[in-house]
Amino acid sequence: MLAALFVLAFFSPLAFIYGRWRARGLKSRQPSLAKRLVALLPMPLILCLCATVAIIWENEGAARNRAALLGQDAQSLLATGNGVLDGLMTIARWLGQLELILFMIALPYLLGTLISATLLVLDARGTIILAPLESEEVTPDTSQTPQGD
Repeated sequence: MLAALFVLAFFSPLAFIYGRWRARGLKSRQPSLAKRLVALLPMPLILCLCATVAIIWENEGAARNRAALLGQDAQSLLATGNGVLDGLMTIARWLGQLELILFMIALPYLLGTLISATLLVLDARGTIILAPLESEEVTPDTSQTPQGD
């Protein structure tokens, strides 16, 4: 419990900054709330799926080791018998393990996505007003132009 509070206190500022930036960007690019929320979904879903596969794989590895010590046979939930699906599961496991190792990057991203979704819903209800991102127009600097004689 204390670790969870520490993680939230440590990562919340970065997650909020990312979430607000993402919400403001989606507000200026997507016309409706549904499209904004759908635009937030793909990457967090992939990250959660990969982390789940990695955790299941690690738990099954421990169960296989325990079964081997007891002289029993252990079946894997992730072994499908199809080479393509097994390859996709292996890639998902690798990405999930990398995500779990680099949780300092993945956690603020996932928390920021939740904050972004919350801000977009609050903005759609009129509770808050999200300012759109400022356009970054590059204007030429005329003070440095050479002048003819």
